[in-house]
Amino acid sequence: MTKCGIQASSWGCFSRTQVRLLDFRQLFKLRLVVAALGESQRLGWWSSGVLTGTGEFLFQQGFPRSTPFAQTRAGFRVAQLACDEALGIQPTPGGPITCHLFRLTPQLEDSFENERNRWMDEPAAWTECFQAVWALSAEQWPQALIDLADLDQAALDWARQQTPQTAKALRLDEPFEIHQGHIEHLAAGFLCGQPGQLVVPYVQVAG
Repeated sequence: MTKCGIQASSWGCFSRTQVRLLDFRQLFKLRLVVAALGESQRLGWWSSGVLTGTGEFLFQQGFPRSTPFAQTRAGFRVAQLACDEALGIQPTPGGPITCHLFRLTPQLEDSFENERNRWMDEPAAWTECFQAVWALSAEQWPQALIDLADLDQAALDWARQQTPQTAKALRLDEPFEIHQGHIEHLAAGFLCGQPGQLVVPYVQVAG
């Protein structure tokens, strides 16, 4: 069992050349922790406050059966747009794809969304994890990545040694394709930022 109470599992993701295993449950939890801690009342990286107990109450009014998943969809979208803006992402057909924690390749995002839809049939299994995240405070960054999202300590150690190339971006080495190690670094790399100062780790892959 993970520290968030959800059993980790790996799912096959088809790329152009071969199958790689990605743990989409860990990806979801990493996104959840970073998106929540990046909100206005915590680290202040994006203008949002939905990933809280108050947000849960408000979303229950419109999404009584899928409240936390509706919350996370909204929270992830705000984080995605903030990261896109920081990186100045402008998709070019046929060109390289810029990926960050909240925006992977279209194929990976489709696979992630398929798994997410399955989890909506087991909301009780995620209750402990959601409640722990709603209660997070800024002081729990970055330890919450380990405590709630099973991040390897080595990834945080790596992040502490990185120097962003610009005021808003940390570029990782270009991978042939994205695997779980990249996902962990895309999460840990946010450690290069400061409260109120977003630094987005990213990679570029072939389009």
